[in-house]
Amino acid sequence: MSDAIEIRENELVILSSIDKLTQIYNRQKTEEILGLEIQKSNRYHHSLSIIMLDIDRFKEVNDTYGHKVGDIILEEFVNILKKNIRATDFLGRWGGEEFLIICPETNIEGAKTLASKLRREIEEHKFPIIVWKTASFGVAEYIPEEAINSVMKRADDALYKAKKLGRNRVEGEPDIN
Repeated sequence: MSDAIEIRENELVILSSIDKLTQIYNRQKTEEILGLEIQKSNRYHHSLSIIMLDIDRFKEVNDTYGHKVGDIILEEFVNILKKNIRATDFLGRWGGEEFLIICPETNIEGAKTLASKLRREIEEHKFPIIVWKTASFGVAEYIPEEAINSVMKRADDALYKAKKLGRNRVEGEPDIN
């Protein structure tokens, strides 16, 4: 195989796995990684947790300042996350302003500790133009042999609870507040 073809194939792999704006894994790649980590967790009996997070009131940013500023906030937000997760964690963009962190060999307490740290880092960060932004977090620990959809639903439900209880908080089982 020629070097040019190999380079092009590598570029295509990157394009199909990375979110263009934030330069982190896209949803498809994040789902793939979660599936692999679940297989490892089942095989080696290691704990595995996920953190689902959402930027609070992000629509207001786009509505007030425009999508260009929204993009800047997303990029800055991702930089905070990347600087504060472990090298063994996986960060992916789940939706518009929603993200998923996969935490291998991490129980619920460890994931809640990480989520709380991230929540504080975001709250204390001075963002360009809008200055202050917060995020809400839902945390769930994988139960052996559980379906991916089940652990995702528990994290999503915890995130919804954090939003319902006032935003800028971490929720997960067991109750952490």
